[in-house]
Amino acid sequence: AIGLIAALAWLNYFGVKLGGDVQVAVTAVKVALIAGIVVAGLGFGSPHAPAPVSAAPLTAAGFFAALVAALWAYDGWNNVTMVASEVRDPQRNLPRALVGGTLAVIAIYLLANAAYFRVLSPAEVGASPRVAGEMMRHILGAAGAGGVSIAAMISIFAALNGSILSGSRVPYAAARQGYFFRAIARVDEKHRTPGVSILALCTWSALLVLSGSYRQLFTYVIFASWILYGMATAAVIVLRIKRPDLPRPYRTLGYPVVPILFVLVAGVFIVSTLWDSPRESLMGIALILLGLPFYAYWSHRASATRSTSLDDMERPS
Repeated sequence: AIGLIAALAWLNYFGVKLGGDVQVAVTAVKVALIAGIVVAGLGFGSPHAPAPVSAAPLTAAGFFAALVAALWAYDGWNNVTMVASEVRDPQRNLPRALVGGTLAVIAIYLLANAAYFRVLSPAEVGASPRVAGEMMRHILGAAGAGGVSIAAMISIFAALNGSILSGSRVPYAAARQGYFFRAIARVDEKHRTPGVSILALCTWSALLVLSGSYRQLFTYVIFASWILYGMATAAVIVLRIKRPDLPRPYRTLGYPVVPILFVLVAGVFIVSTLWDSPRESLMGIALILLGLPFYAYWSHRASATRSTSLDDMERPS
């Protein structure tokens, strides 16, 4: 895992176009492989025999606990915004990418689940840690299950490359505005990429590989991310009220109903996850709180730097 992170860091260091081209190519392969699994399940798999289903009662806590894993599968829907400064015509292309990409993923997931539940009974789906592999084992035997393992590795490769491509731009942007280590804002003169930020992000990722289980890690991420998603969406409402004069190159469809609904759902999800997974949730909060002293320091320093620059501009020559 660490070797793959290092290889993709090297790849993305050599340019956003190279990293983007790899992302497009690998994503196309991934979608084709998933389409093959869907076709196999819906077109060639034998429907499972009817069987009684013994299900636990549906509760709000159970629903939101299951939602953590589902939202992890969807997480990344917003990542294209992190490379907005490197996108042509972002006002036009970003909304298209966000909406189109999310709709495509919804369609792919629904079709895949339709295939799984056609071939496997609900009990088999619930008992299997690798549902797609189990379905293909029913259709093609061990070779089918092995093929799904290869498809899963390609999918992981694509997700990891996309995370490095987009995620490295966040510490870079913070450093450019004076809110992080100054070295992180360096741009490689030859390749025009935030090389130091890419290397720093991948070093931190490699350390995380050695800590905790996969489920623990994605619970930290989803819990913390949805706190920030809720805050970012609430900021849309706050800024509309406090700064109505600001230019707004992007429209907020359904304002204010859609942002308010989003913030409410994010709040319910956060409280439910805190209740269901207190250890992981509290560690996620702790990681955020650990950043506050550093933010206070860099914020003070950035303000002082801006004040000095204004004084120099206003001083008579």
